[in-house]
Amino acid sequence: MMPDRATIIRRISFALYFVIAFVTFLVLLFPFDRIKSRIESEVSLRTPLELTIRRISPRFINRFVLADVVLSDRTGRVLFETQTVHAHVSLFGFLRGLTSLDIKAKAYGGELSVRSEQGVKRRFVAVDADSLDIASYTLLKNLGVKVSGRLGGSLEVSGDAGKAKFLLKNLASRELTVKGFPVPDLDFDQAWIEGDLKGDRFTIRKLELDGKELKVRVSGDLVMRERGTLNLAVKLKPSERLAKEQALLLSLLKNRDAEGFYLFSLGGTVGEPAPRM
Repeated sequence: MMPDRATIIRRISFALYFVIAFVTFLVLLFPFDRIKSRIESEVSLRTPLELTIRRISPRFINRFVLADVVLSDRTGRVLFETQTVHAHVSLFGFLRGLTSLDIKAKAYGGELSVRSEQGVKRRFVAVDADSLDIASYTLLKNLGVKVSGRLGGSLEVSGDAGKAKFLLKNLASRELTVKGFPVPDLDFDQAWIEGDLKGDRFTIRKLELDGKELKVRVSGDLVMRERGTLNLAVKLKPSERLAKEQALLLSLLKNRDAEGFYLFSLGGTVGEPAPRM
């Protein structure tokens, strides 16, 4: 005999009550402070970076909000910071033996999202940036580097290999110096960079900056450490006005191609680049 409607509603109500009670006690008793400390210590142990989180708050069983997140190096230099990070842990990923995490944050006037899957046979990280204002980036401001523009693009890394593709719009530099020599103020409508990552080596497939006064093309590879090697081919094409203004500097560049680009290469290391004319 089928139970009547009132009985069904009563049973459903009891079930909902126990589910709500379970979730409430889980949220109230879950050791978020211990989780926060564990995340901070894992970053410190496994990387040369330091992570600080002021508070972790639950939004649902597998959704959390991290407040006042700061990522810095061991000297205390801030590399990334944001007031709020929304994190989602995939329960389905746990069933497959993966730690799957999605992170979204508003930072530097734009949005940043990170997707990570970590397991025995899979190590994957994807980063997407949308309209980040590089002029508001703390590290550049602290270094006194006056640049502006909007950055967007993506980076995907699987194991020790990855691909990157980024676009900068309205890139501008002001009052820059390189090894004590002043660099003319420059404006670029757009700048593209595409490349492949293997271990700590980054191979540039495309690096192009296009502006009214200067066009730049770069290809080659570099090892992403302070003493990592550089092997870059650089091409510059200044406007007539800039060519006259920088005639002395351009006189050092002996090679030009059929399109009017001046050619030179960069060797040495990332920390101490050495131009070869």
